[in-house]
Amino acid sequence: MKDRRDTDDIADSEIELEPFNEPVETDPTEAVEEAEPYFPPTDPVVRTDHAGETRIASGFGSGDTRPEAPASAVTNTPSDEALEDLVHRALRLDASTAHLHLKVGVSQAVVRLQGPIEDEADAENALAVAGDVPGVAEVIDELTRPE
Repeated sequence: MKDRRDTDDIADSEIELEPFNEPVETDPTEAVEEAEPYFPPTDPVVRTDHAGETRIASGFGSGDTRPEAPASAVTNTPSDEALEDLVHRALRLDASTAHLHLKVGVSQAVVRLQGPIEDEADAENALAVAGDVPGVAEVIDELTRPE
């Protein structure tokens, strides 16, 4: 019986095999084309207001069937303690002021910011963030700047 190497033109040491690293797809759901889900049609909710006008509610129009509050209605302003918490939270969550260690005081919706800052950009950012909190009437700058 002849050795296989005697009959082959290429020796086994000359053959380079590359490993097969690609995953074999065995998921049967990928072979099937996915279809859009079916949602049966639904009739819109129709409401009639006090003037006899019919309106479509919930998703087809404005959907707002509640009467609008008059412009003279008093807005709910947060208490000073709640404003202080909101300003602290806003300063912590803003990337430009998260590193600052500031004291916040609030009296009648007027915010006072106290504490050391590194430069004028920090002061501007802190004042802007505190001023953007809903319910804040004014922000007073009592920040300590470097000498």
